[in-house]
Amino acid sequence: MKLQILLCLCLTLLSSCGPKKVAVKYADTYIETQVEKRLPLYDSQEEVLSKDIDKFLNEHKEKARQIIPILSKVDLERPASIDEQYPKFSAAYLDIASDFSRILARHMSVFDKKQQKEFLQKLREENNDLFTKGRKERLTKVESRVRSLLGTVTDEQKKILKDNEKVFDEQIVTRSGRRSKLHTDFKGILEQEISAETKEKMIQEAFIAYQKESLADTRSLEITKAFLPTLKPIQKENVRIRLGELEEILKYFVETVY
Repeated sequence: MKLQILLCLCLTLLSSCGPKKVAVKYADTYIETQVEKRLPLYDSQEEVLSKDIDKFLNEHKEKARQIIPILSKVDLERPASIDEQYPKFSAAYLDIASDFSRILARHMSVFDKKQQKEFLQKLREENNDLFTKGRKERLTKVESRVRSLLGTVTDEQKKILKDNEKVFDEQIVTRSGRRSKLHTDFKGILEQEISAETKEKMIQEAFIAYQKESLADTRSLEITKAFLPTLKPIQKENVRIRLGELEEILKYFVETVY
């Protein structure tokens, strides 16, 4: 859940038609809105969440700085650079996602029975939607994202995507299975008669295990590496522009006070 929120934030900022500084400025509001869609919080809890998110963003400026050189060292002329930078990016991403999970775990740990029921129902609906719609539209969505990054998709590249259609489908099934297991873990933890502190710790551990397992799936990375030799000069320039935009966003973020 938190992984998707952070990724959606990056994609929203990259596609923003308005000034990126304005988009970054209101990143806290965006994240808060996305979390509140998933966590059935009461008004008093939403006020605490808002402060938690502001604190989280302000405390993670240095980690954002650490990601900037990782992006700048991606060399499209040298596919091996992806292998060199991916572990660094994964480590930074896992570190940030784990810290954000702590915020979610803290709020989830004090759910009452009504909130627990509503939360688990929401998770089931999201996962079912991911599984049914995701499998049907996966290849189309992947091609759309590739086109958004590269500007165009050649016939050779479309063939690579088509040849990996089974992989994309398997990823949906695998991801749905991981999410189902995580949701089962949440249900078991939330229903136990234990302290909120213990629940928070257990929920956080479940989040981290899920995040690590997700990052361990490198099939998309392998497909990306297969794509690199097929990139045309204009496509490489489009990728560099997008990476530059992401670097710019991170620099704006470092300068912003929430």
